[in-house]
Amino acid sequence: MTCSPFAFPPEQTIEHLHDADGKLVGRIERRQAPLEGIIEVEASESVDGHVKITIRLLNVTPIMDPAQRTRDEALLQSLVSTHAILTVEDGEFVSLLDPPDVLRDVAAGCSNIGLWPVLVGDEGQRDTLLASPIILYDYPQIAPESPGDLFDGTEIDEILSLRILAMTDDEKREMRQIDERARALLDRTEALTGEQFMQMHGTMRSVRATEDRS
Repeated sequence: MTCSPFAFPPEQTIEHLHDADGKLVGRIERRQAPLEGIIEVEASESVDGHVKITIRLLNVTPIMDPAQRTRDEALLQSLVSTHAILTVEDGEFVSLLDPPDVLRDVAAGCSNIGLWPVLVGDEGQRDTLLASPIILYDYPQIAPESPGDLFDGTEIDEILSLRILAMTDDEKREMRQIDERARALLDRTEALTGEQFMQMHGTMRSVRATEDRS
């Protein structure tokens, strides 16, 4: 097993807001709390010479008086929406969604807690895995119907757009204060037309035959 520690120092930034005439009308203060963690990687031989990779991401940030902390304070030192990218040289990964028969039981026994790994890159490429907090299929792509980048940029644009529009005025106000990218996302979503929503509603990509494994 190998262990790789990492740390993010505390940081505070201030963004000044100006109106169309350049007059200062407010400012946004952003605060990043210190964060410490450890990445553990373990390799063990599996079936037919294959190797099973286990990755654990641990949050070891020292916390004073945890019982006295609010939820918002705890979130500042939490590993929220963490992604992992794995690459391999002189080898290839096996899809957990569609593994070969000899590895089907091994793949079914894999435990994915918080992250779900899929193959990424060009179709058929097997040297890179993306593990994300949402379940995707192998080789996820940005849907052509998508009117813009929704951070994940895959085929759940419709539900994410509806969720953004369902936000309260206070939530939208907080979203605008995150950064310029979040503000642009909110403005673009609020400007979507009915036709654009219908384009995101659903599209049949392709149908491929599968072998009967019974």
